[in-house]
Amino acid sequence: MSPRVQCVFLGLLLVFVIPVICVAEDPVRDDAISVTTEYTYIPGGTDSSEKARALALFGARLKAIQLAAKYLTHKGLLEHFEKRQNEIFCLAADEIETTILEDKFEKEKNTIFVKISADITSLDFIRARIKNLESEKQEAHFSYTEEMEQPVLSVIAPGMELSRAYRYMRRNQWRIAIIYLDHLEKKYSHWSDLYLAKAIANYGMNDTERMLAALKRACTLNSQEACHELESIVLQAP
Repeated sequence: MSPRVQCVFLGLLLVFVIPVICVAEDPVRDDAISVTTEYTYIPGGTDSSEKARALALFGARLKAIQLAAKYLTHKGLLEHFEKRQNEIFCLAADEIETTILEDKFEKEKNTIFVKISADITSLDFIRARIKNLESEKQEAHFSYTEEMEQPVLSVIAPGMELSRAYRYMRRNQWRIAIIYLDHLEKKYSHWSDLYLAKAIANYGMNDTERMLAALKRACTLNSQEACHELESIVLQAP
């Protein structure tokens, strides 16, 4: 091939290839949404500063995921995950990249306040769904002892751990879910999201008394969702 022909061929290659690469690497996506969320965590006496901050950050991330999912779904850019929603949202919250805008401990109120911003796309949910399927396959091979004893992770991984509880509940394994959440409670005794999950699990076991107790605990730990649910359930009671 002559030098002239080589130049022409290279030119054509650049024309057709470079735009494709630019599109693939372009961070601006049609399904991207930028959100800003905040979360206040009330630490307890057994909480280390690392654990308290991790739970506050996870709370802000989970709110970001929930908000992004709402708008992406309405826009037709994200499927609804039905019964798998909670478990996938927890995993997605663990993985998204965030910018911390505020991170402070308010001594007078004994609270940790975190404010974040995040750019979220449907890919974040797809990755979480894949990870959720992988986790479910691993759990399918658990022995009876592993399911009954339910050891918890030594590391602080709230999204991964809470996601597992929601998978048990989706499969109607209510008793196993409660055993697991009881173990998690020893690790995260002041985490409102854990008590929200316990309320669902106890409802699945038809244990209304324990369900209401879990909601009350979540409400005292600054969960507005638990407070609203508790109020609604009380109002509907005979």
